[in-house]
Amino acid sequence: MRLLMMLVGLSFGVLGATQALADSADSAKEPLWLEVIDPYVEMHSGPGRGYPVFYVIEQGERVDVITRRPGWYEVRTQDGKTGWTTAAQISRTIQTTGEPADLPTVSYGDYLKNSWRAGFNTGQFSSGELQSSELFSATVGYRPLGWLGVELEAGKIFGTDIKGDFYGANLVVEPFSDWRISPTVLIGRGVMKIDSQPKLVPLQIDDSDFNHYGLGFNYYLGRNFLFKGEYRSYSVSTDDNNVSLEAWTIGFNSFF
Repeated sequence: MRLLMMLVGLSFGVLGATQALADSADSAKEPLWLEVIDPYVEMHSGPGRGYPVFYVIEQGERVDVITRRPGWYEVRTQDGKTGWTTAAQISRTIQTTGEPADLPTVSYGDYLKNSWRAGFNTGQFSSGELQSSELFSATVGYRPLGWLGVELEAGKIFGTDIKGDFYGANLVVEPFSDWRISPTVLIGRGVMKIDSQPKLVPLQIDDSDFNHYGLGFNYYLGRNFLFKGEYRSYSVSTDDNNVSLEAWTIGFNSFF
């Protein structure tokens, strides 16, 4: 329980510090310049596919957003060229702070679409046969859509009289990926192998399959980095029946 309280305190500390930095940045508004991070962005003469491409903005160049139409943004280059680009392409730009473009219809999920991700989680089981045991895991995944990700997870479990490993595959849904603090829903399944020390300690969970679901949040810290918190509920299959477990975790993800 002490570890759980420390994790909760750390979560609020990180969120408070980053929000303070965001507020201080907002207090000094400057013209919004966005840097292109893809190899190029096409500039059309009008807001539609039927308008010809008359200029290509190269990687590393900056543009200023003037106005928008549904699915399109009018931008101006640093040397004064003015034209239109799609919302999909403007989503692949970053602000001078290193954060994804903060524009209507452009979300963090759009920015991270088609990206790989790797992460680390730590937490504690809060109920069930593994109560008070600590867990640590590493994840690797892919985000095929702005609001949907898949990941593989491998981890360790440590308790006073137990230790174990677990492996799983998760589907992560982020329905409001345009929010800086974005709620998430996770479902997955996997296997865990738990050993008791000494062997005389009886455990229902041994070499078992499990299903789980989770509720949590992502807090986007910058260009390719997020902090997350999560609650998970496990249903573990045993020889006699299903055993329920609950866990709370925090972690970080990096996208590339």
